[in-house]
Amino acid sequence: MAQTKQTFGNDKDGPIYVSIEPWPECFELEPGDRLTLIWETPDAGDVMETYFINDNELVVWPNVGEVQYLINDEPAQDRSWKFKHQS
Repeated sequence: MAQTKQTFGNDKDGPIYVSIEPWPECFELEPGDRLTLIWETPDAGDVMETYFINDNELVVWPNVGEVQYLINDEPAQDRSWKFKHQS
């Protein structure tokens, strides 16, 4: 399998929230932050599905078993579910 990377950037004035299902993980991105997901790509089918819930929330479903999470190119697993703002 090949490896793929997908990056989500926040260019809004306030925080956005990205949930990764079905694990579930959820990351708060401050303005200017970038969340990168890295995983092994499947041999067939969609690599990822993305659903926008509202103006500041989206849910992604990578077609994979394990994902590596980076925020601004730094390991970010420990930032899941740790929010500075109330949504």
